[in-house]
Amino acid sequence: MENSVRIIPIECKFGPVSAFAYYIDAPEPAIIDTGVKASALQAIEPTLEKHGINIEDIQWILLTHGHVDHLGGAYEVWEKTGRRAKVVIPKKEARLLRDCNEHIVDYKSLQGKYIKDPVLQEKHIAMLTNDIGDNIEPDMEVVDGDRIHLGGEVSLTVIETPGHSIGSITFLLEGLKWAFAADAVQMYGGLGGLPTIENSKLYRESLQRLLEIRPKRLYLGHPFRNVHGELQSAIIEGEQTQEVLQASLDMDAKLTDILKRHFQDDSSTEDHELYGPFAPIAKELGYTGDPRNMPCAFFVTINGYKEELLGSRN
Repeated sequence: MENSVRIIPIECKFGPVSAFAYYIDAPEPAIIDTGVKASALQAIEPTLEKHGINIEDIQWILLTHGHVDHLGGAYEVWEKTGRRAKVVIPKKEARLLRDCNEHIVDYKSLQGKYIKDPVLQEKHIAMLTNDIGDNIEPDMEVVDGDRIHLGGEVSLTVIETPGHSIGSITFLLEGLKWAFAADAVQMYGGLGGLPTIENSKLYRESLQRLLEIRPKRLYLGHPFRNVHGELQSAIIEGEQTQEVLQASLDMDAKLTDILKRHFQDDSSTEDHELYGPFAPIAKELGYTGDPRNMPCAFFVTINGYKEELLGSRN
């Protein structure tokens, strides 16, 4: 089966950020992730046309997780297929496909709870709403070990790889061991300079599981940074896959060490204009970004580690 499946990467740009979708040229064609609402028309359809492929021929829409930059375009792609494509999402995040308002709930419980300016909160919510298509009832809510058959000998196995989000999954192309991991693997972070991690314990366990699987290729959701701060390709091959997974664990270890020292006494600090109660952490990390931007990993990730390290005290 080696080299018998064509994968077409599709860069979905929005603002300064790019998220990647991947078309699988199988007997039953599939697309993994869909960018934001505008991506179907602005990126997915024209990229496929360049390869002689009609977007309406897609038979499967496979979503790795429920974040807007990966799920937001699902409705528009589904519409382009005449609503015939089967839509698949992790069971733990199906609510984000069924009800757009759930994205606002999540925002308010993560980044939003550290944004004190109500005007800025409303701006962020408006941005979220603009980037999400309409609600869809999924055809399949998948869990670990489920298989998606794309016709012929092409099948994908679902591997639960939570941490970046609570329900994130990886689709593993059987035979080839190509892993469509999206944001489950983030090295030293993306454009903003930090990985986005909602649950640090689960993120760590997912990386360790992928290390054991030893994928021959990784298809990631974005270009992520190496230890030198250089953005890498979103497609990682060969021995580099193990190096990238280990680099992601190394960054997790660094974050754990720094945050453990800051949270060990659970003491609160005065709110900083930008970094809220986490200004000393930003200083030690050398983080100089603006966490009021959307999207931004800073508050989400620090909150994720805080919940692990403080446990029931948080």
